[in-house]
Amino acid sequence: MKKITSRDNPDFRHLQHLARSGKSRRAAGQTLLDGAHLIDAYVTAFGEASVTLVARASSLESPQVRQRLDAGRPCIVLADGLFNELSPVDTPSGVLAVGAIPVGSSVIATGLTVFVDGVQDPGNLGAILRSAAAAGAARVVLSPECADPWSPKCLRGGMGAQFVLAVQDHQDLVASVRAFRGRVLAADAQARTTLFDADLQDPVGFVVGAEGLGVSAEVLAVCAGRVRIPMEPGVESLNAAAAATLLFYEWRRRRG
Repeated sequence: MKKITSRDNPDFRHLQHLARSGKSRRAAGQTLLDGAHLIDAYVTAFGEASVTLVARASSLESPQVRQRLDAGRPCIVLADGLFNELSPVDTPSGVLAVGAIPVGSSVIATGLTVFVDGVQDPGNLGAILRSAAAAGAARVVLSPECADPWSPKCLRGGMGAQFVLAVQDHQDLVASVRAFRGRVLAADAQARTTLFDADLQDPVGFVVGAEGLGVSAEVLAVCAGRVRIPMEPGVESLNAAAAATLLFYEWRRRRG
């Protein structure tokens, strides 16, 4: 165990950068995992040796920290005040971990691919990723305007989805849609074709846009079609994550 009590410690400064900056996470190729659930999901996907624990000094004897120390995992122990500065929640769990950001596959996936255009709220993006993983999507492609999928808030929203999907962020969405070997359909409230009438033969991709702005005109122009989710008169729209979930599960329903 390495104990840190000073804010000037370079390892602590590195952890601060991972907690606060998407640019720093991309440069280091690492992210910060908050809490036992995310750590366990990451370890399940990438193995026991894939993480370095970061524990709060006063939590060393808690079961969720003790069992990981007993398993021989490397650990950085932070003074309580330093740990609390890193944690993204008001009531820290007492354990964080540093893990490498998985490299999104560049292989064109068969089945369902999700393209996300400009969703900037990390909680919404995390929920979209979670629904995509649950429905059986293989790959998610994010435009540069999207929230950072490896931020603490987005990781909490995804609940481990980032570890089972091939996530490609900061992508040219127009080029990615053009390269897709199948039909890409954009979610558009003004579309003539409803989701339930659309051709969803594999391989298929869905484009989900930001709330309010929707899918950009440039991306719409290269899609094979548009679909809308039927709604009662007087209802303007659905939350982006809720709409995405309906898209994904209609695709899954047709697969039996």
